[in-house]
Amino acid sequence: GVDGRGNLVAIESAVTELGLSPVGIITMNVTTNGETIVQATKSARNSKLMRYGTIAGLTLFIGGFLVKSFVEERVFERDTRRVLAYYKRAAPNSFHDGDERQARYLVWKYKGKKEALWRRLEAKYGVKVLNEWEWPEEEEEQGADGSEEAEDLDGEGDGSDGGGDEL
Repeated sequence: GVDGRGNLVAIESAVTELGLSPVGIITMNVTTNGETIVQATKSARNSKLMRYGTIAGLTLFIGGFLVKSFVEERVFERDTRRVLAYYKRAAPNSFHDGDERQARYLVWKYKGKKEALWRRLEAKYGVKVLNEWEWPEEEEEQGADGSEEAEDLDGEGDGSDGGGDEL
């Protein structure tokens, strides 16, 4: 326990039993746990260490699951983005291009076997699977100088008069 000044105090526990015999004699029995004051102090300290150790162990155990869950979710999202980027480059305008649900399903299906997923995609489409950031940017794909040719949708050629629309 703790005394009024905040000091730890160890108390030997004892139980006094009073009884009345059938012939009317009062009997007294004192039962103790057999600990001395020093042993009781050590026992109290060990139980406090055990309690704090248990709390720390449970916190680390549960915290480990939380960290593992967080990391697995981040890896799952990264691989989903990788599959989406792959379909965007390897099979543009296909059924799977931009289908996040299909990409999430593939990543879930190949959980723990991602290398097999990347090999199967490479074999199917013939394009190496790169990380999301390794794919060239869309501006780089258009041309090195960043210009793209404008398509003449009217079929009138180059209108050099710079005037308005003719009806």
